[in-house]
Amino acid sequence: DFICISFYLNFYNVSGKRLRLGNCAITVHVHELRHNFNEMRQNVVSECTKIGVRFLTKQTMKDIQLSESCCFLKHLLRFYVERVFSSYTTTASQHRKSTSNLANSFLSIKRDLRQCVSIATLLPANITEHMDAVVKAVSELDFLLDWMESFAL
Repeated sequence: DFICISFYLNFYNVSGKRLRLGNCAITVHVHELRHNFNEMRQNVVSECTKIGVRFLTKQTMKDIQLSESCCFLKHLLRFYVERVFSSYTTTASQHRKSTSNLANSFLSIKRDLRQCVSIATLLPANITEHMDAVVKAVSELDFLLDWMESFAL
């Protein structure tokens, strides 16, 4: 019995969570995303000088309509890959690896969001002009991960 329970728990952790975002259903390994974010979190938080400025808020994430959640996530992941992770620099090799892992995971998730019918995105195009904004966006990944988990089936 212990072996069966252990196998089930390990399988659940490896298999990821099934999320339903509007008309999209995807499997996401949120625990791996959190692990990679937590690997770099302390460094990012210490670099973040824009304490009072928020890029993502829990309320903003709650206000996303279910019918728009699939496309919103796709655009947000694209924003992180193309504008945030590509501009985020760190000297710590473990943090570079974690950033790369997050970017690759986001690309994979974005590919699975094919059902998204494009909507206009409100994400700032010029974030790469300000390194503080890049660091701030990385420091707020926990809001995105919490929001994604709220769609678990």
